[in-house]
Amino acid sequence: MLVVVVALAGVPVSQGELVDQILATVDTEAILQSEIMMEIAPRLAELQSTAADAASFQKAADALMGEALEQAIDAKLLLREALRAGIEIEEKRIDEQLAEFKKLYDSPEQFTKELEAAGETLGDLRVRIRKQSMARAMAVRKQGEFEKQVVVSESDLAQYFEDHKDEFARPERVRVSQIFLPATGGADERAVVKARMDEILSELKQGGDFAAVAKAYSKGPEAQQGGAIGWVARGDLVQSLEEAAFGVPAAGISDVLESPGGYHILRVDERQEAGQATLEDVRKDIEPRLRAESAAQQYRNWIQELRNKSRVRVFY
Repeated sequence: MLVVVVALAGVPVSQGELVDQILATVDTEAILQSEIMMEIAPRLAELQSTAADAASFQKAADALMGEALEQAIDAKLLLREALRAGIEIEEKRIDEQLAEFKKLYDSPEQFTKELEAAGETLGDLRVRIRKQSMARAMAVRKQGEFEKQVVVSESDLAQYFEDHKDEFARPERVRVSQIFLPATGGADERAVVKARMDEILSELKQGGDFAAVAKAYSKGPEAQQGGAIGWVARGDLVQSLEEAAFGVPAAGISDVLESPGGYHILRVDERQEAGQATLEDVRKDIEPRLRAESAAQQYRNWIQELRNKSRVRVFY
């Protein structure tokens, strides 16, 4: 990991020679520069390695620092609420998150070096991870509470549908099922598999039930569902399969088709021409969106209320 220099409060500061300072306070609780730097160090190093020049790096680094600081302020407020709510985090969960955090560094030695540069011990970091986990758990709980309270009316659904009709333009699509046998070896193996698929196709043409035959012979992941793949649009399948899927009439069966992975027989269960979906078609998609959007707004309002009740000062 590269040494990163970031201008904080107009003073260049190197991670290797970190002079700590208070970036913000929430009532009497301070948020230190070292806390934020430890949190964003891996992302800063990534920024430095990809930035076009020093100026663009500094701009991105400042934005990242500001974002992390805002999140740290919210975390202080959420932690208070979590403590009031009696939220606890298991040690096993702390261990898992610590392991994930270490993976952000190039090596265990680099992790230890950055930890020391930030003036933290492993115990300090575990405490910080616990607090962050409690804050996140409180956020998830509160968002869930708000979502349960949301009532989506019929007029809300209709208005959203009208405002976003372009999103619900329906492409041409077909609902297909398949029988598949893999063939990834040489020409001899592929010839044997192709001959077996010809036999299966013959059985289907003689009146065999496609779903039953798929369950009996297919090696595809959808075999036990009678070979049902579901709805596909153009671009979802490899070219040879797409041409067959969109060229076979509804209830029709394709010839044996070859792909790099093996051989296929497709059945087109249903065709649907391009057109505009109706509100009934997309109701199940719209309602969760509206519920989530409303809950997110309520959550933002709640966080702002917590801020208003506290004395938040930012020095960055």
